[in-house]
Amino acid sequence: MLLKGGNDGAFDEIVRRFQGRVYAAAYRVTGNREDALDVAQDALIKVYKKIDLWQPTGGFLSWVLRIATNQAFDHLRRKKRRHQEQLEENVLNESEGAPVEPAAFDTGAEVRAREIEDRIRDTLVALSPMQRKVFVMRHFEGFPLADIAEELQCTVGSVKVHLFRAVKKVREGLRELRPDL
Repeated sequence: MLLKGGNDGAFDEIVRRFQGRVYAAAYRVTGNREDALDVAQDALIKVYKKIDLWQPTGGFLSWVLRIATNQAFDHLRRKKRRHQEQLEENVLNESEGAPVEPAAFDTGAEVRAREIEDRIRDTLVALSPMQRKVFVMRHFEGFPLADIAEELQCTVGSVKVHLFRAVKKVREGLRELRPDL
């Protein structure tokens, strides 16, 4: 393969071929343009650095998108930890009498949509790695069940079980927002 073996133009070729798809996968997970750009850049660098680890038993695009998706979930976890630390810091500042900026609110529909997106992301982070991979490949990337099974080297039945459990957990995560789910 042209991309293996330390070819100097390999990184440029990876970016040219996969930049759009990697960004789209990162955006679907992060829901934020700036975060998705950061994640996409990190993911493309990671693909280039780990290119020798790719095995031609599965599709290359699937491997790239899996790296991008995992990178996006890692980014969300780090962001969540930083947010928690900032909240704890604000509570300390507030107790010392430091002014706290009021939160800016969007329209009701935007707030609700953001709340649903955040809840889905939180739920996806809580899924098992296999459930998360299957859910993302099916619902975010649109892969057929047979392709997911081939990529993950398992049976279609196993993919269906993981997908069923993942969807059930996502629904449970959304139940509080909409009790009739």
